[in-house]
Amino acid sequence: MRARWAVLCLYAVSCSDGWAQEAVFRAEASLVEVYASVFDRNGNPLPSLTRDRFQVLDGGKGQSLVAFEGAEERLSVALLLDLTGSMDRFLPTLKLSALRFIEMLREKDEVAVYSFNTSLRVRQRFTADKALAKRAILRTTAGGGTALFDSISRVSRDLQEIKGKKALVVFTDGDDNASTLPARSASNQARRAGIAMYTIAQGAALKAPDLVKVLAETAALTGGAAFSVEKPEEIGAVFAQITHNLKNTYLLAWKVPDQAGSGWRPIAVSVTGAEGAKIRARQGYWPP
Repeated sequence: MRARWAVLCLYAVSCSDGWAQEAVFRAEASLVEVYASVFDRNGNPLPSLTRDRFQVLDGGKGQSLVAFEGAEERLSVALLLDLTGSMDRFLPTLKLSALRFIEMLREKDEVAVYSFNTSLRVRQRFTADKALAKRAILRTTAGGGTALFDSISRVSRDLQEIKGKKALVVFTDGDDNASTLPARSASNQARRAGIAMYTIAQGAALKAPDLVKVLAETAALTGGAAFSVEKPEEIGAVFAQITHNLKNTYLLAWKVPDQAGSGWRPIAVSVTGAEGAKIRARQGYWPP
């Protein structure tokens, strides 16, 4: 995850126990954002976790959170769908799965729809109007080559401008044959953007070991997950699993430590009082 510059507003607010509003001030700080999905040992989500339950190690040293969003807060998701010629036969199944994915999001959640073949197309910009997003899915057609990595890089940059919790869900049916950007460069761009990326690979994509490896590594390092689909009818179940993860994601943020340097800094996230909990979160970041 990439650290980002943000403006913080800190408050002591008036409330029923007698606290009075004391001050409001602004300060620029370089922040690290991490998305964490937390499950018990049986794979069930742990909801309603509070800020004080989370412990973060940055470079082996504990950090204090300066911002936190719970699992119930709004989520922004970008759908990036492969609409190359190889998808013509399976497009109806993908459309149906994507429509159901949108339906499973909460009313307050926002979704954007992108598609790619030899180039990227914005089908629907971020909106909470699920009907608009669905219409964008229904209007899609298949054809052309596969500029997967160029598209991942572009959508990652778009997502950096979105505030709050966010994620990128990528579906691809083939190996990249049209990008100008190398796979590793696109992967690094996604990792630096600090956005949880979930990938679904199907068909010809599964016959490209290097592609599968890059997608898996990128998903793991951003706190997302990678999936492989052998049959088109399995796509819906994978989308449902991704939605389940996204709805149980927390956003943690802290200041980049002084003298952090410019090299890769490892991150470790834990939850107190949750023995055996499984936490999906990114593994590190590059300071700005």
